[in-house]
Amino acid sequence: MSAFGSGNRLRHNQPGSSAVGGTHGAYGEYSHSEHREGAGQGLENDPNDKGSRLKGKVSILKEVAINIGDEIRDQNQFLTTMGQDMEGMGGRLAQTMKNFYEMWARQGCGPFFYLTLFAIGVIVFIYFYLKAR
Repeated sequence: MSAFGSGNRLRHNQPGSSAVGGTHGAYGEYSHSEHREGAGQGLENDPNDKGSRLKGKVSILKEVAINIGDEIRDQNQFLTTMGQDMEGMGGRLAQTMKNFYEMWARQGCGPFFYLTLFAIGVIVFIYFYLKAR
C-alpha cells in the first residue's frame, strides 16, 4: 500500500459515466433530453426493476462508504507513524543542538570560524567547477 492510499477509488465523476445508472454531462448534471425521454417509462412498467435499481444504488453507496472508511483508517495510521517519526527526529535534533552549544561554550568561536570558512570554500569550489563545465 502506498503512502497516498489504496487506489481503489470509484470513478463516477467522469463525463458520460455514472455510478448510479444515468448519463451525466461534463459537470455531473443529467442532460435534459435523456431525463425527459425516461420520465414516463419506468413508473408503471415494473416495480421490481425500480427495486433492483434502488438496491444497486444502495450497494454502490455502501461500497463508497466502506472505501472512504478504509481510506480514512489508512491515512490516520500513516499520520500517526509520521508523527512518531517526527517526535524521534525532534529529540535527536535537540540533543545535537545541546551538544553543539556545549562544544561552543568550551572552545569559543574557533570551530564556528573553521566551519564557516569550510562552507565558503565548498561554495566557491562548486561555483568554479560549474562555471568550467
